[in-house]
Amino acid sequence: MSGQHHTQTFDNIPAEKRVRILRAAAFVLGRDGIGGARMGDVAREAGVSHGSIFSYFPTKDDMVRAVVERGMALQAERFAPADSGSRFDEAVLAVFRGAWELASAEPELISLWLSLSLAENARFADAILPLEKDAADRWLALAERGKREGSVAAAADTRAVAYLLDALAAQLMKSRASALERRKLEHFIGAGLGGEAAALIADTILGLLRSRD
Repeated sequence: MSGQHHTQTFDNIPAEKRVRILRAAAFVLGRDGIGGARMGDVAREAGVSHGSIFSYFPTKDDMVRAVVERGMALQAERFAPADSGSRFDEAVLAVFRGAWELASAEPELISLWLSLSLAENARFADAILPLEKDAADRWLALAERGKREGSVAAAADTRAVAYLLDALAAQLMKSRASALERRKLEHFIGAGLGGEAAALIADTILGLLRSRD
């Protein structure tokens, strides 16, 4: 095997096809649940033969872990504006918008991510924890930048700020993956905002973070 969870055969196919297969896997896993998802359904969704899926991922668990690995890459893309050196307020808004857009484009991926926290999927903890730690570290670095810039009140606890920002971004993504969460968001802030919901949440929390000084 070339990667930790996929074969050399998977590495050798075109990048576009790899992404298509991983997106199909996330779609089926998020829609049907890990227990209910079938490799054959992933193959059909991706437009590849049933046998080829097993030549890429020896087991369904390997496929789940490969999808999680893609999640790490998508997370890095989402935080790219924060890594570019932009100011704290601009970076938070960009990351929130990125979270909304990703979840809007691939809601089943977010459903899969949520399901990985269930006790029945505890065997994937070693795969999902690095993803969560990476997000936590990125938010902490961003919160520390905000404090240096004066965008975060000096009295605010940096780790608590990072946790709050992470939780809000996660909630925005949940509101795109779940019809119930979408209705809850609309109940709180009204329907019809679309992508501007991310901007509203970002602007509100940024104002609160400054208000303590």
